[in-house]
Amino acid sequence: MKLLFALTVAAFLTAGTLEEANAQHLKRRPFLGVQIAPVTDSLAAAYSLKSTEGGRVVAVIPNSTAAGLKLQPNDVILRINNTDIRSSADVVATAKTFTTGEPVAVIVNRGGKRLSLKDKVKPMPKETDPAADVIYDEVRFDQGYARAIVKKPKGKGRFPAVFFIQGYGCNSIDNLPPYDPQQKLMDGLVQKGYAVFKMDKPGSGDSQGSAPCTEIGYPEELAAFSAGLIKLKGYDFVDAENVFLFGHSLGANTAPIIAMDNKVKGIIAYGVAGKPWYEYMLDVFREQRTVVGGDPVQIDEDMRVMGPLTYEFMIQKKSPEELVQKPEYKAALEQSFNYDGKGHVFDRHYSFMQGIQEAPFHKAWREADTNVLAIYGEADIAAISPANTKLLVNSINQMHPGSATYHFLPGTDHGFIKVGTIQDLLKLQQSQQFGAFIRENFNQELVEVVDKWIKGIRKES
Repeated sequence: MKLLFALTVAAFLTAGTLEEANAQHLKRRPFLGVQIAPVTDSLAAAYSLKSTEGGRVVAVIPNSTAAGLKLQPNDVILRINNTDIRSSADVVATAKTFTTGEPVAVIVNRGGKRLSLKDKVKPMPKETDPAADVIYDEVRFDQGYARAIVKKPKGKGRFPAVFFIQGYGCNSIDNLPPYDPQQKLMDGLVQKGYAVFKMDKPGSGDSQGSAPCTEIGYPEELAAFSAGLIKLKGYDFVDAENVFLFGHSLGANTAPIIAMDNKVKGIIAYGVAGKPWYEYMLDVFREQRTVVGGDPVQIDEDMRVMGPLTYEFMIQKKSPEELVQKPEYKAALEQSFNYDGKGHVFDRHYSFMQGIQEAPFHKAWREADTNVLAIYGEADIAAISPANTKLLVNSINQMHPGSATYHFLPGTDHGFIKVGTIQDLLKLQQSQQFGAFIRENFNQELVEVVDKWIKGIRKES
């Protein structure tokens, strides 16, 4: 079973910008700008290819290296510089070795003809927004620098601010396309008059100095976000007394931790686990599978393995390499933890998940001691059910009476999309129209709910 707590859509469209005078360490990463897919049997036959090796171009992004090379949809990339391309994954891996400004040569098969294309590697474009000043900055943390981007409403003054903290994944949130639901949320808040701050995780996007995001532990991620909060409060256009954290998914666990020693006016938690990570993972393996229609008898049988395996991994801190030695655990690790045999579960180093469990949970909410809006979307499979969100709200109110509010957002999934019920979402996910549906169905009500709550909190100050 695939775990459903991680999010995020990879993106690479462009959206002038302002560059902070002190942001001198980070440079724009190289930008291939192509959507790539495996070569189909039918395309290989049509192009007289001997196999389905290569990477098929699906789309080319304007102002990108791919556009400069004049790549076209259905081109089959066979070679990049000195590297033979055997799969679409090879295209992605090779592009990661690019350096902005260097020459690049690509050999493609186009309609059965072999072509050689040459140009120079172009940098990732920067976001722009006609409604805001866009500031490209950086956050210094112990291991290096992480890219930070601030959108400030036009005009002078000190603005209330929202720090958007993304979920589990390592995808960059720099230059999300305008239809991305995360971007729509942030841009909606800018239009409401908030300065909105976001930052990439260590080892992703333009960030430098640390190991790749997939190899770092949760403490390093926390340290970077903590430094980001300090950075945000230091801008002269930010009202430091009215800073809010929007924690999405795992970001809702991160938010109170970074607010323990650096107080904020409030935290919005969307799609929150609602309990310590080990207990949440047990819910994922049982309750989530029940919600999506798993066989109850089979779930009982699977939990005989998943229960002790999850305990040994999350609580006893055993490595996957150690656990996989048990025959009964091997299949479960590979199928339910997405273990890749190289130290990664759920696409991150296994220590990252163990670090989430080690981080304080209720203690963080107690010591953050702030106003909280916890939102559960009706179709949020990752958050599983409203029960955990309500449980968190009740716990916070027990520690700080009246400080936490629960809000039920009808018809909305984990990614802020208006889809209807969980069953409606499951049907949509199986359709070819799901990608287009996401683009058109961001739930604007989320922006209104957050804005109304923040304005109510600010009135109390």
